[in-house]
Amino acid sequence: MLPSLQPGPRALHATAGTRMEPRRPRLVPEERAKTLQQALEAMRWERVEGDFALFGFPELPTDADLALLADEPAQLVREGGETTLLVRAQHAAVVLRRHPLARVQMPLSWIRFRMTMEWELVGFLAHVSVALAGAGVPIGAVCGYSRDHLFVAKEHLATTERVLARLFPSSKEA
Repeated sequence: MLPSLQPGPRALHATAGTRMEPRRPRLVPEERAKTLQQALEAMRWERVEGDFALFGFPELPTDADLALLADEPAQLVREGGETTLLVRAQHAAVVLRRHPLARVQMPLSWIRFRMTMEWELVGFLAHVSVALAGAGVPIGAVCGYSRDHLFVAKEHLATTERVLARLFPSSKEA
């Protein structure tokens, strides 16, 4: 069963005769970079703790696959007759039991860019991916509504961290 898209009990209600309840806390910071220059100057990044696994399989995702999205960060994409699932590596065995013919890449590291960016901002991932490609690092990108993320093979993590430290010298990787 898919999760409900209805507002939760803490959503702001403004109907007549009811009191207004508090909004849920913001998930990401409100200040957003509006230009590439702003993003490059103020960007901070961090490596998310733990290892991740990327799966590709032809079946539709199961309810159990969808439940893995609760162990954030995670991503699911369905297109072209294929399901792509990016989740914590600790779930690999159960995913492979459900989808024994799945292709899998692991261990991967997840890099989160902490600053939020306006949707119209152009060139941030291009800037980062050109630098990483120049260092021979293959990447995957996860674009959230407000923030961008990368995943890289664990064997390329040290190089990735050096490149990102050079691109964003004011960032202190967490």
